[in-house]
Amino acid sequence: MKYAIFRRTFNAASALGCALLVAASAQAGQGTTAQGYRYSSGGISDEEQTALRAQRQRFTLWIVTAASKTGAYLADVRVKVTDAERRVVFDGALDGPWLFVDLPAGPYLVEATLEGNRQHRVTTIHPGDHHEVYFYFNVDADAHGSR
Repeated sequence: MKYAIFRRTFNAASALGCALLVAASAQAGQGTTAQGYRYSSGGISDEEQTALRAQRQRFTLWIVTAASKTGAYLADVRVKVTDAERRVVFDGALDGPWLFVDLPAGPYLVEATLEGNRQHRVTTIHPGDHHEVYFYFNVDADAHGSR
């Protein structure tokens, strides 16, 4: 009987701890760049994915990182976005597989690096546009906090 009470208390405490961790990680992945552009990063848990999907339309650039063999989402990928004047408008390690940045219209170089493997894409955002850029890495997805 005592075990059952402890078990319920432990499970409730674990659930609360997980909820706080998700809330903290969701907050940690949001901010503003040095140039004043809003961004949001995350998407590891189902809750984060739901929250990010709800706000995705507010951003002009959507970046997704995944394992090439399995399609599993990846975290900890370093992403750098540079504008036409070669100014870095975003540079940071992602809190999850998704990064959304609200950038003005114009051309951008987007680079993603994981374990020394660097890839780049060029994209142009037009007024009213939303661009989605995918990066696939040849890695063991389980080693990188994949979904």
